[in-house]
Amino acid sequence: MKIINVSTLVMAALAALSLGTACSSKKVVEQKPVAQPASVDYSTLVPGEWTIYKVGGKTVTGDERPYITFDAENSRFYGSNGCNTINGDYKLGGTSLTFSNVISTMRACADAPFEYAINQALDNVSDYAVAKKGHEFYMSLTGTGGQSLMVLRKHNMDFLNGTWRVTLLSGKPVELEDDESMRLVIDIPELKLHGNTGCNILNGNLLIDPDKTNAIQFHNVVTTRMACRNQQQETAFLLALEAVDAATSTGDNTVALLDNEGKTVITMQRIAKK
Repeated sequence: MKIINVSTLVMAALAALSLGTACSSKKVVEQKPVAQPASVDYSTLVPGEWTIYKVGGKTVTGDERPYITFDAENSRFYGSNGCNTINGDYKLGGTSLTFSNVISTMRACADAPFEYAINQALDNVSDYAVAKKGHEFYMSLTGTGGQSLMVLRKHNMDFLNGTWRVTLLSGKPVELEDDESMRLVIDIPELKLHGNTGCNILNGNLLIDPDKTNAIQFHNVVTTRMACRNQQQETAFLLALEAVDAATSTGDNTVALLDNEGKTVITMQRIAKK
């Protein structure tokens, strides 16, 4: 009589069960390939002025801040390396970016620590990528080996572009006659300010601090000299403009202009184009 080893049978049965379970598990976890997202077209974000934020891993500082402005229509760039004016051609293709025919003025500067590094970086750029962080855009410029050469920063204050009616001064409603209007026309690309105090015409310049989020200041504001019925309100408006340090969108086509303590000094409503 043939003797059957029970232990052997049990082990064989367990092995078969384990194999079946493994095969079954493999079928359950098998997944189909996930479709990759479409590539981002960064080229539409390139045109305009960019402050040079970092070069060679070092943060750029100083009063005369280097910058690059991209002119997409002519595939040209111009700017400053912190000392001399620079300009030339650039070419985009996918994630590729190259600069060529770069020329510079030859002014000698006593304090321009980033000038040489910027010139060298422009010669070696091969690729770029743009990312948005908070309200600003950052453009990373890299070399053929993927090394970081420069980081550019672009403010995002375009929400201020246009014509605005001033509705509140430090929370108090603006009081004007029916034929009067206290308004501002803000031109971000040209860094210009125009408007009316409700009595006099005003003009001035804009200053955007590249180191601060939503930073904007009004400089060199001048007005005509007509006598006004509400001189006190006009004075309050001009003082408020002088105190502005930042701006923020508050929704529904309204913006708040803030002082350096974050207090709203001017509230404005966008005037729709006719």
